[in-house]
This record gives sequence, C-alpha cells and structure tokens, in this order.
Amino acid sequence: MKHTFRVAARALKQMGAEMITSDDVALNELIKNAFDARSPRVTVAIDAPADSAALALVAEKVKKEKLGKKVTLEMAEKAISSDLSSVVRTQLIAEFAEHMDTQDQFLAFVNKFRKERFKIVVSDTGIGMSADDVASRFLVIGTPGKYIAKKNAAFGDPTILGDKGIGRLSMMRLGQTAAVKSKQSGDQTLHTVRFSWAEFDDPQKFLDEVPIETSEEVFDGDVQSSGTSVAISNLTALWTAEKVGSFIQKYLRRLQNPFFANKRRYPVDVLLNGHRQPIATIPEWLEKCSQFRATVVFNPKGVDAAGSVMRRSVMWRNSTVSDDRSWTLSELTERLGYPEELFHSLGPFEATCLWFNRQALFANTVDRSRTDVTNELNLWCGGFAIYRDGFRVGQTGGMEDDWLEWDSRALKTKGYALNRYQTVGSVSISSVNNPKLVDAANRERLVACPEQQLLKALLGEEIVTELRGLIGLTQEAQAKIALSQESTEESLRRSEAGLTKTLRTFNQIVSFIPAEHKHKIVEIREEINSQVEYVKTIKRALDLARETRVELLELANIGLVVEIVIHELTRLTERTGELLAQLQGNKKTDDIVDLIDNLRGQIVATNKRIRTVDAMSPSGRNRREKYDAVAQVKTVLNGFEPRFKRHEIRSVLKVDGGSADKTLPVHMVRGLIAQALENLLSNSAYWLQKSIKSGDEQRLLTVEIDTKAFTISVTDNGPGIDPEYATTVFRPYFSMRRKGKGLGLYIASELAAYHGGRLYLDEVQDDDGKLRTFILELPKDGDA
Repeated sequence: MKHTFRVAARALKQMGAEMITSDDVALNELIKNAFDARSPRVTVAIDAPADSAALALVAEKVKKEKLGKKVTLEMAEKAISSDLSSVVRTQLIAEFAEHMDTQDQFLAFVNKFRKERFKIVVSDTGIGMSADDVASRFLVIGTPGKYIAKKNAAFGDPTILGDKGIGRLSMMRLGQTAAVKSKQSGDQTLHTVRFSWAEFDDPQKFLDEVPIETSEEVFDGDVQSSGTSVAISNLTALWTAEKVGSFIQKYLRRLQNPFFANKRRYPVDVLLNGHRQPIATIPEWLEKCSQFRATVVFNPKGVDAAGSVMRRSVMWRNSTVSDDRSWTLSELTERLGYPEELFHSLGPFEATCLWFNRQALFANTVDRSRTDVTNELNLWCGGFAIYRDGFRVGQTGGMEDDWLEWDSRALKTKGYALNRYQTVGSVSISSVNNPKLVDAANRERLVACPEQQLLKALLGEEIVTELRGLIGLTQEAQAKIALSQESTEESLRRSEAGLTKTLRTFNQIVSFIPAEHKHKIVEIREEINSQVEYVKTIKRALDLARETRVELLELANIGLVVEIVIHELTRLTERTGELLAQLQGNKKTDDIVDLIDNLRGQIVATNKRIRTVDAMSPSGRNRREKYDAVAQVKTVLNGFEPRFKRHEIRSVLKVDGGSADKTLPVHMVRGLIAQALENLLSNSAYWLQKSIKSGDEQRLLTVEIDTKAFTISVTDNGPGIDPEYATTVFRPYFSMRRKGKGLGLYIASELAAYHGGRLYLDEVQDDDGKLRTFILELPKDGDA
C-alpha cells in the first residue's frame, strides 16, 4: 500500500512564520515579486486612518467604564490621524458618531474599523496573471516557475529576483486577510483571490481542506493595462507613522545597493494615508566624511592583463592617487587553502566600502552638523551588505548581522579600527554569475556552502585583514606625525637657546674686530636677529595651528620646515663658537677679517636657505600668486650650494633640455615647489654621500624643468631605488634611511595632490634597473 504526505493547514502558517521573520522582510518579498513581474515601479500604500492602539484603548474604556457619548466621541476624534484631509477627518468623525447608539454598536464598529480600514496595498504594473497562472502557479506553494526560468534564462533576459515560490506567505505575516487582484494586458477579466489566514489555524484541517476563494469580474478600466495588487487588512502590527518611517530609514533605503543605484528616482513609492514618503539613498556628503573608499573586484577568469584574479583599490580622502594591490589565483589558493575549482564555482563579484574614523568624522567641511553625520552613518554602518542583482539579502551588512564574523569585542572602537561600527559596504553578486550563492529559507543571509565560505574568506581573511593593515600604517604614521610635532617643539626650544648663545658669543667677537670692519658686525647681527624672529614666527604658527585644529598634515609640514631651518642654525651656532676659539688664539688682523667674512658668508647662505622654505610656513602655504617657477627653482638650488659644495656634488639646472634662461610663469602656492624640492634635494644629497652609480666618477644632481609638460624633475646618480618600491616610498613612515622618519616624501606627495599636482617616481629604469628620477607635476593655472 502506498501513502503520501498530507500537510496540516497550520503547518503553512508555521512555515511562513519561520521563513518570513519580520514585517520588513515580508514587504521586501512582495516588492521583489512585483519587480519579477517586470513592473518598472512598485507602490506600497499604507492606510492608517487612526492610531489603532488609541482606538483599542477607547473601546476598552467604553467597555469597562461606560463612557458617555460626548467623551467617547472626543477620544475617538483625537485618535484619528492628523495627516488626513479635513474632508476625510469630518467623514470619519461622522461615521463614529453614527455608531454610538449603544455600547455594543460602538464596540462592533471599532472592531470592524480596525480590521478593515487599516490596510497595506502593494501594487504594480507588471505582466499580471491569467486564470491559469492563478490556479497553476500562484496557488502552488513552492512553485518552480521562477526557478526553472532562472535556469533557462538566456543572455539579456530580465533578471529574476526570487525562485523559491514562497513569497506569497508574506501576506500572512502582515495581516489576517488578503485580496490579490491581477489582470494581463488585453484581458478584460480581473482575477481575484481572497485569503482568510485565520482558517489555517484550525488544528483539525489539512491544507487541501481550506477553501481559497477565487472570482472573476469584468474590468471596466483600460483593457491594455496590466498588473497586480495585493491588499492586506486586519493587520498584525500597528503601522504608525513612526513604524513606516523606521521601515523606510532602516530597511527600504538599503534595499538597493547604494554604490550601484541608478541616479533616477527610487523605484519604490511608499504612501502613508495618500502622502508620498521620501526615500533617499546614501547622501554624497556622507561619503565625503569617510577616511577612504575601497573597491574590490574578483573574477576567477582574471581582472587584468597580468593574470590577477582579485584587485583592491583604496582612495584615501583628499588623495588623487589610489593605493592598489592585486592577487593571483595561485597566491589565493596557497594563502586560503581552497582549490582553484572552488574559485571558479564561486564566480565573480564586486565589493565597495567606506571607512569612517568616528573620532575624525568632521575633518572635511560638509554642511551638516555632527549629529546629522552620526545619525546618517548609524543607518548605513554594519560592514558589507550582500546585494544579489542589486537587492539586499536579508539584514546582511547591518549591526544585527555579522556574517563575516568580525571581532565583536572591538565593535564600537571609535579610533583607527576596521569594524562594522565604522564601515559601510556592499558585496554585489548575481544569480547568473554566482548560482551557488543562494538565500537561506528565512531570507536573512546566504546558505552556508563551500562557495559562501570562500566568499567569507576572500573578504574577511584577505580584504578586511589587508585594510586593517593599511589603517594600522596610517595610525602609526599619525603617531609619527605627533612625535614630529613634539620634536619640532623641542627643536624650537633648542634653536632659541642656540641663537641666544650665538648672539652672546658674537658680542664677544666684536672686541677683536678692527674699526674699519665694524659695518660687517652690524650686518651679521641683523642677519642673526632676523633668524631669531623667524623662529619665533614659526613657534607662533605652530601654536595657532594646534589651537585651530588644522590638518595634521599641515602641522607635520611646519615641523619639517623647522627641522630644515634648525639644521642650518645649528651649523651657524657651531661655526660662531669655532670662530671665537680661533680669534682667542690668533689675533692677527688679516686672519680676523678672513674669519669674519667666512662667518658672514655662512650667515648669508643660511638666510638664503630660510627664504626658500619660508613659503612653506603657515603664513604663506595657501596663498596663490603669480611668479616664475624657474626663478624659484634657482633660489632653492642656491640655498643648497653650500651643502653641495661641502659634499662635492655638482648640480645642473636645465629648462626644456637646454640652458636655464627661460621662464615658466605659474599661478599657484609657492610652498608646493619649495616643499617638494627641499625634500628631493635633501634626499639626493644624503644618498649621493653614500654612493654613486657604478661607473660614474662625480656626484651629479640634475633638475630639469619642462615648460610644456609643466613638470620639474630631479635626478641624481646615487644608489637609486628598486622598482618594487616605486609607490612604497610615498607611504607614510616608510624610510630607507637608518634613522629616517619616513614622512618627507609622504607629506610632499600629499601636499602636491592637495594643491592639484602630483609627485611620483619616473618608471623608466636606468641600465642597472634602478629608478633615479622624481617628477613633480605642477597644477595648471586655476587648479592650485
């Protein structure tokens, strides 16, 4: 004897409750069904003509306290929604007044009012259903229609969002009764299916014993129209204005991938009592508050000509150059321990994320308050949300979901940490490219499978770990900058003390100087005093910068300026002391005059060096002006002449490949060229002392200006740089010097980008495979 399973009617409701876990998910299912019906838009109309809870309270008081008609009507009137038109409100008040003859009449009216007048109607203009569709598809739970259509879909066919055939169970989640009306284009018949979900509660009935009412009627509208509406009443939840707002803000706004959403109007319309509710996607100003935007592209067939299968790109705020990294398939299989076959089975995907340091949310200027930014971020943060075919999978990427299993102990760390609390991200997959990634039955997340585990590994173990490393480097760099500020303050104190000592020593020298050379003394004293004032100016600027909380990058720039000046002032102090010792032991007039002239030459050279970097100081760093870039480069080189002479370095300046007698008019901030050249020339001088290129006999430094390309190039014949470090040298805190801070090139490149320029290493290698040319691209007029 053969038997078949019979399903108890109540099992359907239990199944629906397990699979459709929230009102948000229920509405999402109905919305996706509408899109699967090829409707360009979906309307969710919510009718809440009164405060349902307040009406229930009125009914309870009438039943217990036997309130008078006047008081009862006043309480009912207060419960009616204030956003209704005056006409509708008047009509509703009249209805309540008409049903107050007896207590039972009023209670019956309130009960019926709450069951029938509170409704949710989801409607579309899709292809609609025929009578056969209603019987063979809509009334079949788990119908394979969409699943088969997905399997057989050809290239270019419309995307199908659902495939389990259980989305209609969303109706029972939202309310006790439902009416589905549908028609196809050209059909004059309107097909209606009515549900009373309470009938499925009968423990004695089997599923096939619960009657489903269907009917047909002549449609008196446009016969060419099509679509479906699902009207749900006797609602299970109180759909207040607050609940509707929460649904939009916390769920519906994130229904579509915010990083790939079209710029056109959002395709879902939500109406509350006939009033359209605004639905905004992620605002551009929020992205401006992020520290970086990261994008990830994975394709097992390759993402570039080099054979990489995954590429990560990070664009830091205010930067014009991205930080990129790529992985090959063999590298990933070795690192993660998954076979190559599984990578192909997973299929391609893209991911995007914004990372926010909540302690520095407002470093960028946005026309929003701190509260606005924080509240908006709180709506979007949660890590990587998964979007299949542009629609979010469950609550992934929210604070209640941790599918990537990030460290919950550091969940609300506000500083330099990559966690869900500070990350807004998306993972874009598709039914066609990722068929093995399927939704769990409850729609909350993806089903656990090898492909899902690999996706977690790629994002969680590789990308997240790698991004945390980048953030860690930046954190250390910021710490280094802070230390640089402290060392700057110490340098300022030392410089003031050194200059005081220099003046004191110099005053002792005066007695040795012949009268005819006294004018030289006055000149030297004035030069030293001007240096004293310059140090005081830098000190005041540093204090002001700290008080006004300017970018740390600018503070670090001030620190580097001071260190350059301090280096020269320290040499001056030492030279003055040496001169005094020589004078005390040798009082010949000719020798004294020679020593004084030597000292004056040292002081003039020092002041010349200071003038070249003065444009980098706070008083002049952001002031655009018109000047000759060639003349400025000459000035900077002249400031280095004493150092080049000491170390036997020959410097050459060329303009357009020839002599430096041309000009390059620019309209930009002077500090840009001064900052870059100070750093590049200092580095060249340092490394040229270490060694020179094999086969060369003289230390050579060449500065070339290209007036057409608007570039300044610095080349030396020192040891050079390995191509593998071509971009690394610009990272914060990376240094090849034994005690280098690793901030010079980083700050110079960041400031170049800030002013609309660019600083980079020329990729053309010398015959020994090394790189030796840095190129500063100047901003064009109007960009600086």
